Amino acid sequence: MRSKNLMWGAVALSVALVATGCSKPPQQEVDAVKATMSEADSAQAQTYAPDAYAKAQESMNAVNAEMEAQNAKFALFRSYGKTKELVAAAQTAAADAKTAAAQGREQAKADAQAAIDAAKAQLTAAQTAMTELEACPRKPKGFSKDMDLMRGSWEGYNTQAAELDAAMGREDYAAARSAAETLKASADQLAADLASAKEKMKC
Repeated sequence: MRSKNLMWGAVALSVALVATGCSKPPQQEVDAVKATMSEADSAQAQTYAPDAYAKAQESMNAVNAEMEAQNAKFALFRSYGKTKELVAAAQTAAADAKTAAAQGREQAKADAQAAIDAAKAQLTAAQTAMTELEACPRKPKGFSKDMDLMRGSWEGYNTQAAELDAAMGREDYAAARSAAETLKASADQLAADLASAKEKMKC
């Protein structure tokens, strides 16, 4: 009888050990997700892919919550099946955020460059308009003073354009685009003033 009890005890112990072995937390997989999240952070996913990053962060939070819930249980009652499912979903979300960040960054770069090119093109057009205006044979009183003011504005805008290139070099694409759009608006106004002056001078 004693040997039979010992046998059943050994069987129960074996089952318990197997159950415990199958209930180990998927730490390696969790670490892999954290590594991918770190890569997404490095790719500035929060800036260039905020929606995808928020989804990945939400998935990571779900993993952490489930891990904590299982770890709070007695060892024999822990089960990490759901955790593994959540980890797999989090890994996919983190990878998507990383990819979306790279794409968003390239789009932001392209948008910033397009804004800079548009601003510079308007400055070139303004320069041409100033040259044509100065060539007009009829120059009213105060013309030289007005031209000096407009040329001073144009030179200041060109300085700003150089600063835009520096912002692109720093990869500060959002700031570069915003500044370029502001600069173009100023250049548009200068061009409009030059066109108005040319019309009044009948040149």
